[in-house]
Amino acid sequence: MARDGLIGGVYDIGVGVPDAGKALAFWQGCGYRAGAEGTLPAERAKALYGVDSNLHSIRLQHQNASAGLIRLMMWDKTIGPGLDMAPLRTHGCRWSVHRTDNIANAYVHGEMLRRQGKPIYLLGPQYNFNLGTKLTEKTPFVAPVAASGDVLLFQPHAQLVAMTRMNYAVPKYGTINPDCPLRLSEGCHMALVIQGDDLSIFEFYGTVIGFKRHRQVDIAYAPGTMPSDMFGLHSGESFSEIDFDDPDAGDDPSEHLPGRLRVFLLRSPRPPDDRLARAQPGNLGYSLYTARIGDLPAMHRKVAASDATAVTPIMADEFGTPAFSFTAPDGFVWTLMQA
Repeated sequence: MARDGLIGGVYDIGVGVPDAGKALAFWQGCGYRAGAEGTLPAERAKALYGVDSNLHSIRLQHQNASAGLIRLMMWDKTIGPGLDMAPLRTHGCRWSVHRTDNIANAYVHGEMLRRQGKPIYLLGPQYNFNLGTKLTEKTPFVAPVAASGDVLLFQPHAQLVAMTRMNYAVPKYGTINPDCPLRLSEGCHMALVIQGDDLSIFEFYGTVIGFKRHRQVDIAYAPGTMPSDMFGLHSGESFSEIDFDDPDAGDDPSEHLPGRLRVFLLRSPRPPDDRLARAQPGNLGYSLYTARIGDLPAMHRKVAASDATAVTPIMADEFGTPAFSFTAPDGFVWTLMQA
């Protein structure tokens, strides 16, 4: 039976780019390929995305993936530089995490780019030795040990993370493309970061949109640990992380599915590096997340009655698909479309 609500997880990431050719070459290196193209005149782009500019978009497919895709968005008039390699802890940050079976290969690509003098925020690989069981319970040199590794490969228009899972089976959590230089999967999880103290602003994603809340993890400053080091935490700082999954995903790691939304709340006495306005449509780089809905008019009524703001009417997007946009309670812009 067809589902009325959320279909899948995060469908695609809107990425503002100034040069379609260069962007396509980059994402092809990550295993994507060009798919459908579409345009919107400025008047309709303003109505749907709040951006008074003509728009040309290309959806990038990744093998047979139905989540974690890329939507290249070329605006005649961009409104800002975007996140521009913003660190993970940045208020308003977005990024995507893609699985690989060779994290050293991904790191070498980033390190070579850095040595060529090209702009890149390269961090890691960093490893989490507490995956599955605690480090103190593992027996290195005696039995296989589970661990995860991440390397940040942030570039001006791509907030990209490569991850690996060692001796920890996640067979459905992204499909690696072995024929691309980076050996990456589609987006396994897509992140949002807010600095504050109110976790309830994220409940909207479960109660209204229909993501399945999977788990919450609370991390305090602990130097020398992967989460603390990658987030650049200082003494007295902490963050909470909540996973919102595809409704069809299971709780066991073997049933995790790509398209997960991972939200972070950073608690810090320091003033935030606030780039939330630069993570919205019309900017370069990561500036939009989308999802597909079985009954879009019903979802539109639900969102309009919620704490979301700037809810647009339903109209055809650049691909001719019925869609509407809104600002979620956390301040991030989303577009929902008819599945």
